[in-house]
Amino acid sequence: MFAIFDNHHHGAPHVGVWLAMPLGAQEALVYQDPKRFFVPPYVGPRGWVGVRLDARPSWKAVEQVVREAYAFIKNPRPRRGRGQGEGARSQPARTRPLSGTAAPPGPRR
Repeated sequence: MFAIFDNHHHGAPHVGVWLAMPLGAQEALVYQDPKRFFVPPYVGPRGWVGVRLDARPSWKAVEQVVREAYAFIKNPRPRRGRGQGEGARSQPARTRPLSGTAAPPGPRR
């Protein structure tokens, strides 16, 4: 999911859309234009950005951020955490043999 429609959610004073965005985009957009962009509840801490739609938006700008959100979800980049991101090794996972069984022999040299 890359977008959620916001129709006065829990009494919010606006109609908008919440969009999944790459790291840093939320801060840049909200800082650049706080009348048009906002940090949505629930998903805001994960980098999503809200776009107000009921205040005569620039539909070209809305189209651009919706396309960016879709591209971000469609082509995910490795994210940090649990062995991903910087410093992660691309080695196969090692498993322990069940107790009472011999480990498979190692590679021959």
